[in-house]
Amino acid sequence: MTKVYTGSVFGIRELTDKQREAARDELAWLEGDLIRRRKRLAYWALRKHQADTLPNIREELRQSAIYFHARAQELVNSGERLRAYLVAELQDQPEHLPAYHYAH
Repeated sequence: MTKVYTGSVFGIRELTDKQREAARDELAWLEGDLIRRRKRLAYWALRKHQADTLPNIREELRQSAIYFHARAQELVNSGERLRAYLVAELQDQPEHLPAYHYAH
């Protein structure tokens, strides 16, 4: 009989209680920061849409709107990746692993 690995594909180590608390605090902070980042992305998406549709916008304003929209999108994406990793790290700790009959 072979053992099938059903854990995470991330290289997640077992955390101590202090490290888990720090990861939870970081995740809580990140949730609030992601709200701020998404609002900023919505603002720059509006500005980019205006730059694309309004005919009398100067070219430097159009280029800056496109640049800042791309930058805001990168910030949201990086925050989402970090959030996903923190959630996976906290969920894959030993006390959160399912029992054998639930896992298979």
